[in-house]
Amino acid sequence: MAENEKSPEEKGQPSSKGPADSGHSEVKVAPEEKRKDAAAPEQGTVKPDQQKKKEKKGKQSAKEEEPSKKKEHDANFNYIIRVVNTDINGESNIVQGLTQIKGIGRHMATFIADTAGVDRKLKFGNLPETEIEKLKEVLENIDEYAPAWMLNLQKDTYTGENLHLISTDVTTRLRDDINMMKMIRSYRGVRHELGLKVRGQRSSSNGRKGLALGVSKRKEAPAAAGKKEETKEKK
Repeated sequence: MAENEKSPEEKGQPSSKGPADSGHSEVKVAPEEKRKDAAAPEQGTVKPDQQKKKEKKGKQSAKEEEPSKKKEHDANFNYIIRVVNTDINGESNIVQGLTQIKGIGRHMATFIADTAGVDRKLKFGNLPETEIEKLKEVLENIDEYAPAWMLNLQKDTYTGENLHLISTDVTTRLRDDINMMKMIRSYRGVRHELGLKVRGQRSSSNGRKGLALGVSKRKEAPAAAGKKEETKEKK
C-alpha cells in the first residue's frame, strides 16, 4: 500500500515519460514535413531539356497519327512546261521557274513576271496558255523591256548594242568569244589554250590539275638491272 501511494509532490510533478514521448514525436514529424515541402517544388519544376524532349515526342506522335496528305492538282495542271528550250518544273512558282532558264536570275525573273502581269506566287503548272505566251513574249524581247543596266551583254563588240542572252545563246556566245581570243593570240586566249588560270590567280600552289604530284622513282631498264645482279654475284 505504501509503495502504491505517492506523495502529493510526486503527483504534482509531470511524469518523465509523457512529455519526453510527445517531444520526440514532434521532432520526428517536423523533418518529414520539411522533406515533403522541399520535394514538392522539385517535382513541379521540369528542366527545359525535358520539356523540349516531350514536345518533340508529342509532335512526332501527332505527325504519325495524321494521314499523309498528297498534293492533288487539277486535271489541267502541267507538270512540265517548255519555255525557251528549257523544261520548267510545274511545281515551282513563277520566279523560281524562270530562274531555271540559263541567263536569268531572281532579279530579272521578278522583273519579267511583273512586266507580263503574272502573279509571282502562282505555280507554273496552273498558268493558262495566255499567260505563258505573255511570259514568252517578254523573254524573247527583254532588250526592249528591261533597262540597260539589267542586261548581261552591254555594248556588244560586233554591233555595239545592249543585249540579253538566254538559254543556249549564252553558251554559244561564250564559246565564240573564247575562240576569237585564241585566234588573235591574246594573253587570255593563250591561257585558255594552255588550260591555265586567266584572271591573275595563283597557279603555283592551287589549280595543279593534270600533273604528277610527289616524287616518282625512275624505273630501271632490264639490261641495267641484269648488270647490277652480275656485279653482286662477283662480289
